[in-house]
Amino acid sequence: MADTKSPSAARKAVDYAEKDLGVHIVFEVAQTRRIMLDSSLTQLAAERDHKRDLEVQITDREMELTLDEAGHHPEMSVAAMDRHMKQVLARDELLRQLKGDLSSVISNIEGTEYDIRIHETDIKIAVARMTELGGYLQYLAAIKLNQVFHKTSEAGEAR
Repeated sequence: MADTKSPSAARKAVDYAEKDLGVHIVFEVAQTRRIMLDSSLTQLAAERDHKRDLEVQITDREMELTLDEAGHHPEMSVAAMDRHMKQVLARDELLRQLKGDLSSVISNIEGTEYDIRIHETDIKIAVARMTELGGYLQYLAAIKLNQVFHKTSEAGEAR
């Protein structure tokens, strides 16, 4: 006959905590989200750097076009030059490309900021769940300790 020793109370408690309550899974989820948060924060920093670079390139291109047009049309009044520059800036292919790239980067930044908020919320939820599980496990331990205390007391009175 095979020895079918039942698991110890401690093993049952650990199995219950791990399999039924998912203590380790909650912790792993929190760690995974933290790694994802770090990645998103790194991506956000890179996107913001790219945005600043594009803004500098746009400003430089606008200045270059303004200086070039002012040199070609020194006789224009300020108001006429302003109207003319609006047309020149609107027609410049490089400037349009840079502004399109900037718009795309801004969209990426907004998406990454949203991802960051989701990761932070997921981490808060996992931490709250771990706290809840910790309290529940302490409650179970107190009940078990009370049972052991009563068994010990009853055994002492029986002598």
